[in-house]
Amino acid sequence: MSKRNKLRRKLRNNPRGVKFSELASLLTRFGFSLVRVSGSHHVYQYRQKDTEGIFVVPVHGNQVKAQYVKDAIDLLDRLFPEADDVEGSEESEIDDE
Repeated sequence: MSKRNKLRRKLRNNPRGVKFSELASLLTRFGFSLVRVSGSHHVYQYRQKDTEGIFVVPVHGNQVKAQYVKDAIDLLDRLFPEADDVEGSEESEIDDE
């Protein structure tokens, strides 16, 4: 598993108390670039061929609110779906009587 997927899972499992540097690292690892900073709002943009995504992160202090972390994860899941890990999903046999 790559570092970016580990970080995505970490933030998905616990979106509270996330530092801005962690969220910024996650976005840049997935190809987003910081377009501009307007006050406390950091605007990230992803553009590849016909796929585009924009995400705005308001930063106050060093932490990002949990809702913005969840929204970032949702955006990443839409743009970059994770491969479904189906470990141990063996089909159970049903005995016919």
